[in-house]
This record gives sequence, C-alpha cells and structure tokens, in this order.
Amino acid sequence: MKNEVLEKLESDYFDAIHLSAQLKKKIFSDIKSGILLNRKHLEKLITEEIKLTQKDAVREVERAIETFALAEKNAKYAIKKRIEKNGKIITEQNTARGPLLAITPFSSPLSSPAHKIALGILSGTSVLFKPSRHAKLTGNAFFKIVRKATKGKYVYFCDKSGKKLDDILSDERIGIISFTGSYEIGERIIKKGGVKKYHMELSGGNSSVIFTPDYQNFSSELVDKLFNGILAKNGQRCVSIKHIFVSKEQTKFLETFLSRLDYIKQEIESDLENGKKKILGPMITQSSALLLEKKVGNILRKYHRKITPFIKIERKEDFIYPSAYKVVNFDRNLVKNILSYDLSGPVLFFYVYKNLAEYQEVIKGFERDYIRSGIQLSFFTNKISEIPNLVKNIVWGGIVVNEIPTLRDEFMSFGGFGRAGIGKEGFFETVQAYTDPKIIAYNAKTQ
Repeated sequence: MKNEVLEKLESDYFDAIHLSAQLKKKIFSDIKSGILLNRKHLEKLITEEIKLTQKDAVREVERAIETFALAEKNAKYAIKKRIEKNGKIITEQNTARGPLLAITPFSSPLSSPAHKIALGILSGTSVLFKPSRHAKLTGNAFFKIVRKATKGKYVYFCDKSGKKLDDILSDERIGIISFTGSYEIGERIIKKGGVKKYHMELSGGNSSVIFTPDYQNFSSELVDKLFNGILAKNGQRCVSIKHIFVSKEQTKFLETFLSRLDYIKQEIESDLENGKKKILGPMITQSSALLLEKKVGNILRKYHRKITPFIKIERKEDFIYPSAYKVVNFDRNLVKNILSYDLSGPVLFFYVYKNLAEYQEVIKGFERDYIRSGIQLSFFTNKISEIPNLVKNIVWGGIVVNEIPTLRDEFMSFGGFGRAGIGKEGFFETVQAYTDPKIIAYNAKTQ
C-alpha cells in the first residue's frame, strides 16, 4: 500500500538505528527545553481538552520534562552482551524491529507520549505518534515541539481513524505497536495488526489497598495520599484506587476517611465550577460517565444484600461526584467478581473484614488469577518480612508495600498480567520491549 508517511517512517528507521548518543542527547535536551518554554500553554490545553484539574495538568507537564531529562542523561544506553564459549564468540545488541506506532491515552495526554517517543528514539527507531481522539490538541502541540527538535525527522503524527487506521495497523512496515488504553481496544489492535511486536499497558480499573490486621500507623499524610489515589486524573487512570480493605478494628480510621470524602463532595457541590478546576474534574465524555454509572448499578443489583451505600453515585452530565460503598459479609468469590469490573471514575468500594477468617478470604480473593488480575496492589502492614509469603500466590504486576498503588518511577517496571497488559513500562523495560537481540557469532578457532 502506498502511504507517504509510512514510506518516510521506514526510511527514517534506517537512519534512526545509527543515531549517535550525542545526537540523541541533543534531541532530548531540545524537546525538554521546548516543553519548558511552552509549559503554560500545554497545561492550559490539558485542563481544557482533557478536563483534568490544574494540579493534574501541572504534574503531566512535569512528568514529560522528567522523562526527557532522564533520556538525555542515559542517551548512551544500549542493551549489549558478549559471550565467549567453546571457541565461539557471540556478540549481541538489541535493535528495534521496525518503526514504532505509539498510541497514547487521554488520561496521560503528555506523559505517555513523552515516554513512548523518548524511548522509541533511544531504542533507535522512527515513531508514528497517534494521540487519543480526546487529546488531539495537546498531542499536536507536543508533536510540534518534537518535530522542531528532530528537524522534521524520525517522528510523525497520525490522525487517522477507522479503515485508514486499520490499514496502518496491518501494514508490515510497522514493526512495533505500543498502546495504552482499554483491553477491548488492545485486543482489536492485535487482531488488525497481525504478526508484530506488541507492548501494551491495558486498563486495570481495580487497583486496591489492603490494610493488614496489625497495621495501626494511620496519619493525615496517609489520608491525603489515599484521596490523591482516588481522585487524581478524575479517577480515570489505570491505577486509580477503587477498593480498600480494612479490619473491624480499623473502622475509626475508615470513618474519618469517609467523613472527609463526604465533606469533599459537599465542597464540590457548593461551587461546582471551582471544584472541577481544583478538586475533581469531569469524566472525559458523558458516555464514559454513563458507563461508570451503569457498571456500578450492575454491581449493586447483583450484590444488593451485601453492599450498602455511604455516598451514592451521582452524575451531572459528564461529571461524577465521588461515591463510596461498603461491602460486608463477603467471601473470596464476591471479592474476585467485583474486582473483575474495570471501573474508571471516582468510585470506591470499601470492605470491612470482621476476623482473621474473613481477612484470609480477602487474600484468597486476589490469589490464583493471572488473567483478571491488575496492575498494582498495595499492602499496608507493620510486618514487612511476611509480605513475600503473603503474596506468593498473587499474580499482579506490582505489589506495593506501605505506599499507595499509584506509585510509579521510571526505574521500576510498571504494568500488569493477563488482561492488564503485555510487557512492562519503565525506562529500561520499554527499551527491552521495543527491541530484539541481533547477534553476530564468530568461530574464534578460524581467526
């Protein structure tokens, strides 16, 4: 199929393979400078287009700057290996297996494109960048900064959809597809794309926090972190907290927490427009808000005898007020079933276990499932040494101890198993994901 952009992408790939560390460093530095120069404009676009709060928009821009600063610092990074054995010399260097199609989500409209593009260039490949249809303005503004830094090479913009996008997905010139978004769309991409390398962070919608029976170190700082984990990015990121498990002895903390949640809702109601800017923004679309409302309704109908509302879900067009539900008298199957729902938005289910037997049911609700597990799961405990044994049958992408599940660092791998994704993100993990070993083997005895 004749496609001018794909032809340029393929041609640039063979140049990108040989980009020097010095030139990569210059590109990363220039992109970082461009973001810094345009940060107020980017923040404004993010708040207006994605409906994120001012605080979340600032953090999005900061993360993008941090990504390119890290890429600049590690511009020489490459995966290499040399083996000498039985008279043979084998050298191995990872090489990108073709141009990268980077498809990014609305919930991380700048940090996700920054990660995929920076690591694509570092891996030695050209990049076709397709932002979410909800983040086109932000994506295009960022793309202009990138194109200026690369002098019009290596990175291209894709605004195609429907049949034209399907043609790109299936084109054999695309060697790698990196996608962040829903499981359903990820599955469709693989079906259309065929035999390629895929790197996917798929939505979990079930990130959880478990307080073990011994934990008592509750503080106002922890409450602040939990609220950030529930409300940041309007509850629409893949690791937004959706489930909290506490013991009956910890309900005083829970009561304090829920009272504050109720206060936050009242504060938003008293001045909705200001609340949207500073506390909690709307869902990305009204249909997304309706879908969350429907999913919560399905859970309540199915388990109405075991779930009671603390703050009922309430929608005003595309805005969902924070809501919370209490789950009682549960077993492992109920936990597994509710965790299987991919929830996107500011809704929380909290579970109160009465005794050790119910606590063990909580743990079993997370065990022995590598298909519908999630991205990150938090434990708060005073008995850190017991964690490895406690989680030995829990197959989640990350187990986070005494920190909330939104924890992320470029130097740690990030991603899930089963429906939560293919491969891991993270600075070094992404380079690994975008490349494959190219070997040269020598018979040393003939030299």
